[in-house]
Amino acid sequence: MTDLHAIPPRPDNNPASPGLRLSDQCKATIFICIVGGILVSILFYIFISLLICAEIRPELQFDLSSSLSSVNVSSSRVTGQWNMVLSIKRPSKVAVEYAHMNLLLSYGQLSLSRPALIPDFIQSPGNVTTVRAEAPSMIQIVNDLSVRGLVRSLKRGEVAIDVVVKSKRRIQLGLLWVPVPDMEANCNKITFTAPTDGKGGSWMSLGGTLDCRS
Repeated sequence: MTDLHAIPPRPDNNPASPGLRLSDQCKATIFICIVGGILVSILFYIFISLLICAEIRPELQFDLSSSLSSVNVSSSRVTGQWNMVLSIKRPSKVAVEYAHMNLLLSYGQLSLSRPALIPDFIQSPGNVTTVRAEAPSMIQIVNDLSVRGLVRSLKRGEVAIDVVVKSKRRIQLGLLWVPVPDMEANCNKITFTAPTDGKGGSWMSLGGTLDCRS
């Protein structure tokens, strides 16, 4: 009678062999390295974007050609059109895209119009860009402190308003456009003065603080 002896499996068929365990560990290490590299790249871009963002703070100023036209103060309402001309100077060395830019005009706590929208544009490094916005205004005469103050100012021939400029931005880094924090600038006491010839017409923006703080 022949004795039967069990034949042990070869090492390479053993799923728990050290060689196979080492292969799994290598795959896990490679995967971790890839994920880590992606995260480091993202953090690097965020860091660079924040540094550049600190550099690209623009200088904003309202042009003297800004005007308030078609002013009419009746017993029931105040109407007019604000024609705003804004110069944007940016000394940084990268291109910036401005999107959804709008101007919010107010007199005290009183909103003077709907947000005045400015079309999207790209500003090249070191350029000065001039943008224009029109904001029709129609305000009902009510027993409100800000409304009464606006009416008195218009009848006196001089009115100072506040303007907030808001915009989304992206900067160009090589072939990529990277979003950076939104821009918001406050322009206080933009003063419009009535013409002195008594013929009416547009009110010119004179005096006051024409620069904006961003």
